[in-house]
Amino acid sequence: MKRYLILLLFTFQGLMAQVQFEARVSKNTLGVNERLRIDFIMNVDGDNFDQPAFEGFKIVAGPSQQISQSWVNGRSSFQKIYSYILQPDKKGTVTIKQAAIEYNGQIYKTAPIKIVVTNAVAQERDPNDRPQGSGNEMLNLVAEISKTSPYLNEPITVVYKLYFNNINVTGFKELAKPKYNDFWNQNIDIKQLAVEEGSYQGQRCYFVILKKTILYPQKSGRLTIEPLSLDIGVQLPTNRRDMFGQMIITDDNKVVSAGAKTINVRPLPESNKPVDFSGAVGKFDFTVTPSKTTLKNGESLDLIVTASGTGNMKLFTLPKPVVPNALEMYDPVHDEKVTTSLAGMSGKITDKY
Repeated sequence: MKRYLILLLFTFQGLMAQVQFEARVSKNTLGVNERLRIDFIMNVDGDNFDQPAFEGFKIVAGPSQQISQSWVNGRSSFQKIYSYILQPDKKGTVTIKQAAIEYNGQIYKTAPIKIVVTNAVAQERDPNDRPQGSGNEMLNLVAEISKTSPYLNEPITVVYKLYFNNINVTGFKELAKPKYNDFWNQNIDIKQLAVEEGSYQGQRCYFVILKKTILYPQKSGRLTIEPLSLDIGVQLPTNRRDMFGQMIITDDNKVVSAGAKTINVRPLPESNKPVDFSGAVGKFDFTVTPSKTTLKNGESLDLIVTASGTGNMKLFTLPKPVVPNALEMYDPVHDEKVTTSLAGMSGKITDKY
């Protein structure tokens, strides 16, 4: 009898050592417009399942639970799975933290999993994975760029337009903001979104201007504008009708991306370039105005250096005046009256000595 008890104890301890609890994902790298499946799998009937916070993701579906148990040749196997479908919020490297269960008074945890979220990728559309619609819906996010081969510090504009037709747009949120590395940039305020009629690739449609940005390239060469990506709430017709014969409309979500854009920035011409060139690009009037032209010993005067016009007003420094050694000059007071529109910067900058 003692031998059987010892054998039973060893068997029980062996079973305790074989508890398995792990997390598995459908992929470790995905686009910001793709979805991720994660399964938390255990081979025992664990209690108090504690899911991770899923920071950087939103839960599209789940948790769903599956339990299976089988007996083969006198041996039993058990499996319980908690499953989720996740949608990434933005690009970057995200860590899915540990999940936990309790079994026989002990806590078991999964290992953290790193997920890399990239730019939006092209996807083949599965007709069974969304409402039917009419088959000719249009929904495209486009970045319209005024010039793709500007000179250094020459202004260009990026206007983001959402084109749509035969589809109702209910709202949107940004998944990835555009990045303008090596550009000076400023967004132009849009007071109110307005639906306008237009055309896209030869088709009549509607569009909304979502964002306007003015850019000044700060170095020459090939520069990349990282894309804007949006999660769009839409309403689509289905092939089903209600009891009154009206077509049933279904809510859905679509992820669209404007795509990365490459700008080839040309360097400024070297011919006739002033020796003391300080970076001013545009059309300017320079003036130097003294407050008085005649001084007595011990008197002071104000010297005002001004540049007015259109160009990269905020991106260069005014030349410093050269004065006789008999005059002592203090640091200037700088003033800017510059407005920025899609046409670029315009206004006046002043240094008062």
